[in-house]
Amino acid sequence: MRIEWPGNRCIICLKEAPLSREHLIPKALGGIFTCSFLCKECNSALGARVDIEVKKDPRIRFAVDNLESDISKLAYKFREGQNVLLHGSSWTEPGKVHKGIPQVTSRKTEDGALIQSPDESYKSNEKILRKNGINEDTIQEGLRRLYEAKENEIVELAPGRIAVKRRVEQVEPDPRGSKLLTPLFPLKIGYEFLALLLGTAIYKQDPALDRLRVALRQGLENHPSFHVESLNASEYKPFHGIGFVGNNPHAVVLIRLFGWLAFRVHFHRLTINHPSISYLHRLDTNQEDIQATNQSADTPRQSG
Repeated sequence: MRIEWPGNRCIICLKEAPLSREHLIPKALGGIFTCSFLCKECNSALGARVDIEVKKDPRIRFAVDNLESDISKLAYKFREGQNVLLHGSSWTEPGKVHKGIPQVTSRKTEDGALIQSPDESYKSNEKILRKNGINEDTIQEGLRRLYEAKENEIVELAPGRIAVKRRVEQVEPDPRGSKLLTPLFPLKIGYEFLALLLGTAIYKQDPALDRLRVALRQGLENHPSFHVESLNASEYKPFHGIGFVGNNPHAVVLIRLFGWLAFRVHFHRLTINHPSISYLHRLDTNQEDIQATNQSADTPRQSG
């Protein structure tokens, strides 16, 4: 769903500039709800500071894993490039997912051995053997033996050069670099959703709005203009949602990701003259809907 924006200024920096398309929920999470209301500079800055972190949050990884049967295409794209750990019977190596396949990260050990994926190993060994003057028939025979070798079998490619095809027994997400989403992530989504409700009134020089814009521009995670509650529902479901739930006493926006992970964003000293309304995106059917908010029996609760 693409919403046409009536203004000609960026909703963050308020400058007149060519406006670029923004995904309220990041494209990496399957988001298709867009509006062109950010300038390129603010869009790029928020993407680099906020949206890029979504793949590092283990809660989102678990949600994708739990819903894989419902969102297989999204799960495949989400895992692409992810850092993983590959485990064998007596070894562990870091790697990445490439074209849906976990592959070890190439490296050279202290004793000069090469740790590589099978495809890289064939290419590098072929290059090294040619450089060492090994004849073509011996090279091809050695590479054939390596290709046909059983896992963990030592193969002599040529005199003085051996290789081992290791067996990967387990693959898991690499916890190194894992990081919970910054509070600026739900703040950005909530502020952008409120902008859609306010229209060009979002440009107003209002102290509450000014403070929110400062927090977003400067990347201030702890700021008196807002606070975020982390919540979770009872189960994973294939949908994303954003809803303005009213003023109590200030504006509150509820964001749900994969049905389970949720954030309640409180916009201090800001009230919105608009009925409660929600946006829903079904990830399994790609259907979207905007309607008056109804309270669900599956109400997210405070996490932890």
